[in-house]
This record gives sequence, structure tokens and C-alpha cells, in this order.
Amino acid sequence: MDIKQKILDTLLILNTAIKNERLYPPTSSIIIHTIERLHQSLLEILTQIDSLILAESEKNILICGEPLNAKEQEKLQVTAFLNILLNFGIKSITFEKGLEKEELLAFIDILSRKPADLAGENAFAQIMAEKNVKHILLDKKIYVVLNKDQQIISGLGLSITDDQIMKFVQHVHPDLAPDLQKLQELAKDPEWLMLTFKAGLSEAMAQKGILTNVQLSQGLINMMSLLDKVAGPLEKNDQDKLSQRMGKSIADIDPDVAAQVMSQNIEHLFGGMLMQYIASELAGLKAVGLRTSGTGGPGAGGGAGNGAGGGGAGSVSGEGGVPGQSIDVKETLSMLLKDDKKALLDESLLMSLPKIIEQLIAQKQQETIEAVIDRLMDNLASDNIEVRSRAAKSLVEIIEQIPAEQKTELIANINDKLIDWVKLETLATPAYEKICSILQSVAQDAIRQRQFARAIPILNVFNDIRSDALDKNDTIHEISKDFIRVLATEEQLAFLFSEFNVSEHEKQLEVGEILVRLGDVALNRLLDILRETKDSDERVRIMRMIIGIGPITIPLIRERINKSVSWFYLRNLAYILGHIGNEASAIALKPLLLHENSKVRQEALKSIYRKGGDQRSKVLLSVLPDAADEFKINIVETLGNMKSADAVADLLDMLKTKPVRSKSLLSSLEEKICIALGSIRSPEAIPALTEIAESKSFLRIRSYPANVRNAATNAVNSIRKKQAEAKKDNAGTSAK
Repeated sequence: MDIKQKILDTLLILNTAIKNERLYPPTSSIIIHTIERLHQSLLEILTQIDSLILAESEKNILICGEPLNAKEQEKLQVTAFLNILLNFGIKSITFEKGLEKEELLAFIDILSRKPADLAGENAFAQIMAEKNVKHILLDKKIYVVLNKDQQIISGLGLSITDDQIMKFVQHVHPDLAPDLQKLQELAKDPEWLMLTFKAGLSEAMAQKGILTNVQLSQGLINMMSLLDKVAGPLEKNDQDKLSQRMGKSIADIDPDVAAQVMSQNIEHLFGGMLMQYIASELAGLKAVGLRTSGTGGPGAGGGAGNGAGGGGAGSVSGEGGVPGQSIDVKETLSMLLKDDKKALLDESLLMSLPKIIEQLIAQKQQETIEAVIDRLMDNLASDNIEVRSRAAKSLVEIIEQIPAEQKTELIANINDKLIDWVKLETLATPAYEKICSILQSVAQDAIRQRQFARAIPILNVFNDIRSDALDKNDTIHEISKDFIRVLATEEQLAFLFSEFNVSEHEKQLEVGEILVRLGDVALNRLLDILRETKDSDERVRIMRMIIGIGPITIPLIRERINKSVSWFYLRNLAYILGHIGNEASAIALKPLLLHENSKVRQEALKSIYRKGGDQRSKVLLSVLPDAADEFKINIVETLGNMKSADAVADLLDMLKTKPVRSKSLLSSLEEKICIALGSIRSPEAIPALTEIAESKSFLRIRSYPANVRNAATNAVNSIRKKQAEAKKDNAGTSAK
């Protein structure tokens, strides 16, 4: 595997380890397994390179001094890791050869804490020293190679100072006092930052004709670099929207200057998104015939006409009032709405779509908008990956433009199709993430409004991905885990459990369906209710819900198998594992085979028989000598039903040793042993069974009751019948 891809995969495991550390106790098998994977992955990388250096420079991740490309910077694991570095104020992390698993576990434990808990200069490094973390270094200076003649040092902080930011903001906002704290407060508002940008943009463009386009573009880049730093603490979604609006404003006010900006080094601004948005806007303008060299005269271009789908205007004017810029709505929509999948592969057409939708919204052309959306929705099911991706991207852009009062109804109409698409999609594109976010909001609103049935189908698909019932790549898997975590807040869970306790039967079932899909915290609380409730009907409901969620619940149930709790709770846990368990859960049930309560023992035995796989014989034979006398009969009978060849020697030994004292129990046990040996049909048992069947005392000790002799006779006949059949089959094979 390419070393860079291996490192990116390791980042995914690292992020998962941090999240697990926050969610599970230190002894959890989930944490132990994840740390093991992370350690092994890092060791493999360190066999190929001397040290692994992960650094942040101007809100981009560098790997061993090399910046990732724009597409790699957008990967979920990269942005998540970048946020960790920024939140802790770490410039670089270096993993060196000799890294021990204990060091890694201690380091992940520190990263899982809140940055506020590590207040104080060098607090992070001090804790690492206390925990003896020697092979992980913080803020080691690294060099980024630009070309043969240049090098820059990364990890020494940004070149833009707070003083420069303050001077710029005061210039644009003369009324703002020279107060850095005040600036920091205002900078939390994306709208204020956008107003600041527009003010600076207007002032810069007033110099058009006095300054060259190169000079104007350089000034704009300096301004955007300042705002990039100011916007650093914003949520990623807010940063993305801000950079999108900035890109649109630049392209609309003067495409030539925007093109000059694009020719400069702006890949680092807003995580590379600003460059993408400017490029997108310029491509859209070019695709629909907008001027890209200065401004035209008044009244140039478009006019009224008949829009597609009963539309209104025949043209769309570019935002910013640049004369002469118009789009032929009728022609463009006709291309999109015709039943031709090639239309969605026409990048220039899709670039123009947001502007068309904007105008259709202004003209209240609802039918046309719905027709476009239906066309895009149909293409979400396309076999062509590129068609699906572009349809999803365009759909997201439209949804983001629709006014809030119309958006709810629109999403309600396409909700089921979006769920089906998420279920089938295999690419974790930015559009995929945004649609997941839209569905998350729908689920949250439905829960708040007590419309629980609306939320269940959405939760079903994300829980199926999270639990691996649907096979997806690691990135989609992480998106689904985050989806569930965001919905499973303490406040939300408190509300749902309150509803679960007081709702009528039907609503209670719906709430329960939601709870079992909201991760470990909710499941643990349901298991607590299962343990404490005296209502048998409620216990049955909870068990059915947990069984419905599937194997993802197994680790939580295994951790709760403890002899000190009530017998009916243990029986219920064994029952659940009998429906969703696996070989590992069979081992966990082993102690219950020796429980004092017969119902617990029987339920554990049934569950091991159903789900124990190759572990069944091993588990049952290991407890057989210590099992209660009457329960030995049940275990022997189960071994026979399993046709366990591994049990033959132990069963023959029991015929010799007479492991129970009660004569009636012994007679029943010996009968079951003979029946089991007959079911297993191993020739090894014939001598012992023959002696019993012929009424001779086995090893000259005693004779056997009639029921035992009859069982032995039938067992011998069964084994010999199998031998005869095998001999006949072999003869037929030889003749051929």
C-alpha cells in the first residue's frame, strides 16, 4: 500500500481511538482492540520511514513535511485530526521508532480530554512526561520543501499577526475600538465577517482602473488571508459557507480579477475550499455565456421570455449587478429536464444551476423547481457513480438555497428517496456528508415534535451502517457513527426515556425503537431497565428491541453477565445472546452453565447450542464434570444433538466413572450417553456400547438397566448402519 494512503488510514484509526476513549471505560475491549490496531499500523509505517511527522500549517495538514492536496485535505479523518491539533494548539506530532503500546494509550487518553482541562503553558507536554511518553514528540520543527532553492519552516506559527488583523478591521470598521477582545467576540459571527469582507471588497474594487488586476488580486488575497485566520475558531460548516459566499462575491463583482486571484497561491485559504468555490463560480459564468472581461454597457443581454416548466423570466442576472450577464433559463432547464443522463455529466450546465434556481425562487416558480429536484432525485439511483455524485451535489446546492419556510416541505417530500440513496451510496463525497446532515436535522426535529415514527427509518439506515449490517467504507462508517452520537446527547436521551416511561403502548414501542439505535449510552440504560423492572411485558418488549438491533449490542451484554445480579436478568441476557450471539458470546455464557438457578442454566445451554459455533463442544465439555447432576443429562443430550465427535472420549469415560450417585439419575444419564453416542455415530464407541447391549457388566463391575441396554443396542445399530453406508459409497466410487 502507498505509504501516504497507509498514513491516512492510520489517521482514521487514531480519530476512532480518541472517540472510543471518550465513550467507553478504559478496560473496554473496544478501546483495547482499537489501540492494538493503531499501534500495529504505526509500527508498520515506522518500518518504512524513520519517523512519522503530522503537522499543521495554515490550517492544512502536512505529512512528513509534504502538504496534502486539496482532495486529501477534505477527507473526514484529515479534517477531524486538524481540528484536534487546532483545539489543543499543537503544531506537530512526531511518532518515532520504538513506540510502545502503553505510550500510545496514554497519548490517546490525553487527546480525548477537553482542551480546557489542559490549561496552562506546556500542560500537555508535562502530562506526557509524567506518563513516560518518550516516542511521541510535540511541536518538533519540520521543513516543507517548496522547490530546489527554497525551504520554509512550518510549526513556528502564522506569518499574519494579530496587529495586522486589528489594523485591517479598524480600517474597514472605523467605529470599532482597538480592542482585541471585542474583535474576538465579533469574529464569532459569520455574518459580521462577511460584511467585513464585502466592505473590504468594495473598497478594493473602487481602485479598479487605478491599480492593475494583479495588484487588486494581491490586495484581495492579503485580505482573505487575514479573514482566514480570524475565521479559524468557527465551526467547519460556517467556514465552508463563508468561503462559498466570498468566492461568489469575488467572481460576480469582477470575473477578471477573480481569475487573477485564482492564478495566485490560494490553495491554503479556508482549507482549499475558497479556491474551489471561485473556480466553480467562474466556470458557471463561462458556461452560460457571461462576460469574463470587464463590464458591459447598460441593458446588454437578456430580456423577458418564457421560462421552462411554466417559468417566468428567460434570463438570470448575475449577483452584484454586472450588466450584460445573463443565462438562457429555458434552454438550460430543457437540457437538464430531458431524459438524458449525459446532461448530468455536463459540468458547465450544473455550474449554472444554482443561479437558475436562485432566480426561480425569486419568481416563485415552484413547479419548475420541483421538476428539477425530481430529475436529480431520479439520478441518485443511477449506476453511473459520476452521475450520482453530481446529482447529489446539485441537490444539496438547491436545498441550501431554498427559503426556510419551503425547505421543510421539500425535504419531507424527498425524505424516503434520500434514505434509500444513503443506504446504497458507496462514495463519501462532501454532498453525501451534507445530505446525512440534512437527514440528521429531520430526525432531530421529528423526535422533538414526538413524531417518532418519522425518525425511525432514518435511524435504521445509519445504525445498519454503524453496526456493519450494511457494508460501507471506513469514512461512511465514521459518518454514521458521528450521526448517531450527535443524536444521542444527554438532553435527548433524558427526553426519550421520559417518553418511554409515560407514553402509551404504541408510542412506547416507537421510542424504544429509537433508543436501541442511539448507541451504547442508550442501550446501557435500557439494559438497566431490563434488570430493574418487575413488569414481565416490559422486559419482553425491551428484549425484542435489543434483539432487533443485532450483534452490535453483544459487547455490552457480555460485560453485564455477573452472577451477583438477579436470576431472571441473567436468563434474559442469555436469551438475547441466543438470538444475536456468536462464538465469543458462547464463551461468555459459560459461567451461567454452573449457575444455581436451573432456568438460567437451561437458557444459557440453549443459547450456546444456537450460536456457539465451533466453541460449543469445548465450552460444554469444560463444565460437564462440575455441572449439577441433573444438568449433566441436559449437556449430554445437547452434545448428542450437536453430533460432537470431540465428546466421544468424555462420554465413554463417564460410562466408566459413574459421575452421579443417585441410581435413578445415573440410569437416565447412561441412557442419554448411549443415545448421544448413537447420534454421533463414532466407531470408537462400539466396544463399550456392545458390552452394555449384550447385558455384560462393563469392566465386570455391574449390569445395566433395560433402558440403558436398549439405548446401547440402538446406538450400535446406528453406528454400524453408517459404516455400511460408507462402505457402499466407497465401493461405488471405486467402480467408477
